[in-house]
Order: sequence, then C-alpha cells, then structure tokens
Amino acid sequence: MDTIIMARRLAIIMLFAAIFAVSFSVAVDHTGRGSGAQSHFGASFTCLQTGSAYCTTVQ
Repeated sequence: MDTIIMARRLAIIMLFAAIFAVSFSVAVDHTGRGSGAQSHFGASFTCLQTGSAYCTTVQ
C-alpha cells in the first residue's frame, strides 16, 4: 500500500514539474524572440541590418 501512495505522490510532483518546465520554456522563448538577437551554435549576436541575410557582431 505504501508503494501506491509513493507512486501517486511522485506522479503528482512530476506533473507539476512538467507544467513548470513547459511554462518556463514558453516564457523564455517569448522574451527572446523579438529582440533581434540571432543565435548560431551558441554565439549570440545582433543584426545591424535587419533586411540583410548577413549579420555582423556588435561589441
């Protein structure tokens, strides 16, 4: 009987953790989307010419 209670508690905790993870990733993705920053293999840089396909780094 104790294992059923522990499994139920673990399932509830994991459900809350999954909801938190999804909502946090949506919040991070939403704030980083419209700033004009580009990311390429971990390097973050900002486009000076937004109409151009090529970007230069800002230091």
